[in-house]
Amino acid sequence: MGPEIGQMLSLTWSKYANDVDRRRRLYRGMARIVLALARVPQPSIGAYRFRRDGTVTLSNRPLICSAIIMENSANPRTIQPLQTYESVESFTSDMLTLHDNYFLHHPHAVRNEEDAHERMAIRSLLRAVSHHFIMPNWRGGPYLLQMTDFHQSNIFVDDDWNVTGMIDLEWICSLPVEMLSVPHWLTDCSIDDIIGEKYTRFDQARQQFLAVVDEEAESMNTKPKHDIPITSIMRETWRSKAVWFWACIRSINGWLFIFEDHILPKFSEDKEMLSQLKPASALWQEDVQSIVKTKVEDEERYKEDLRAFFFKGDTGQ
Repeated sequence: MGPEIGQMLSLTWSKYANDVDRRRRLYRGMARIVLALARVPQPSIGAYRFRRDGTVTLSNRPLICSAIIMENSANPRTIQPLQTYESVESFTSDMLTLHDNYFLHHPHAVRNEEDAHERMAIRSLLRAVSHHFIMPNWRGGPYLLQMTDFHQSNIFVDDDWNVTGMIDLEWICSLPVEMLSVPHWLTDCSIDDIIGEKYTRFDQARQQFLAVVDEEAESMNTKPKHDIPITSIMRETWRSKAVWFWACIRSINGWLFIFEDHILPKFSEDKEMLSQLKPASALWQEDVQSIVKTKVEDEERYKEDLRAFFFKGDTGQ
């Protein structure tokens, strides 16, 4: 990239992450991207599609980055091409089914029999609690365009961390307003590790980011074509813990810990509750015991394949 474009944020993140002025300029640029994408309300959940006649229509399935990664791991396609959604409930149900299929088809989905039952139970419980995290006022739209691969290497900045560009725009989707969230990487923490002191630190960064979004929304020359209170919704989903439910929907392998650390405590302070709920795995699919047996066998074959790969030709010397 030339000097006018700058470089990936990830290349200077560790050097300037604690620079207050640079972070504020970064937040301002990111806020403008979020607000620009969300300016025009969308009638359905999906992705834009370029047609041969040069027109662009919201007529493709929502191409969420993590969902495509799952499909590329031999997961069967759950959401079909050209499939869009008119309600948050139907979209949520299919996303949970996508995760179910990923569990069934990935060879490294469980560690052992107990782990299999725990993961199945949590997948059942995610469906059971999903209605708590869907906002009634917005369940039928309108929806907003959002980045689903909004990370440091896709953001380009100059030396002062003014945002100069974005890449991987193919992962922009029209999604429920509840899915708008502050990027988890602002405090160098993975989404499944925001607990304890790291939670407090992220919360501070989250509040700072949303304050900048509020400022940018006030100063924008082009006002949004809707009355959706974006930052108010983002604050409410944090308060209600909905942000963690939608993180589970987006996450490939962090959902297990997110559920235990953030969603389950919303309903019970009993730390032993999950172990008591493992029998709920029987409600995840028919003939769960057969599935558990298959997944444990898959894991053993997976380990054997790894050993064969890493120790191929090893003479023991």
